[in-house]
Amino acid sequence: MYRELSGALSAYASRLTSDLALAQDAVQETFLRFFLVRMQGETIRNPSAWLHRVAHNYICETVRSSAVQACVSLDEDALAKTAVAPETGNVEWEQAFRNLLAPREFECLRLRSEGMDYIEIADAMSIRPGTVGALLNRVGKKMRLTLRRRGTS
Repeated sequence: MYRELSGALSAYASRLTSDLALAQDAVQETFLRFFLVRMQGETIRNPSAWLHRVAHNYICETVRSSAVQACVSLDEDALAKTAVAPETGNVEWEQAFRNLLAPREFECLRLRSEGMDYIEIADAMSIRPGTVGALLNRVGKKMRLTLRRRGTS
């Protein structure tokens, strides 16, 4: 089975991504899943279609996960560079952020500033990790735009 389908599956995975290592990982993971399913006694009526679907899903999941991790990082250093809040003015800064951000964006920022990672924030807010990344990305853009405007005023 591997000899028959690995070439076509490798070519398909390579077309889906420009990352050769990811394509190779996808093929390896796909065949591993195939053999595990077969060992459990399941019958796969169209192995080629099954393998292609699993490879496609694996690549999509991996790329999506990478995109979430590549979103704007709002760790303490990044927050300090973007908006340094004076010790005595925390209430004013919090109100400024509330005015600038949508409620979900503000909640995401608050949880991230408390040290939560994307998965923890997603669980706390009952949203997907990808949504957390998108919200934090918007927060970063809004903060940079606001600081740029204030710098030129």
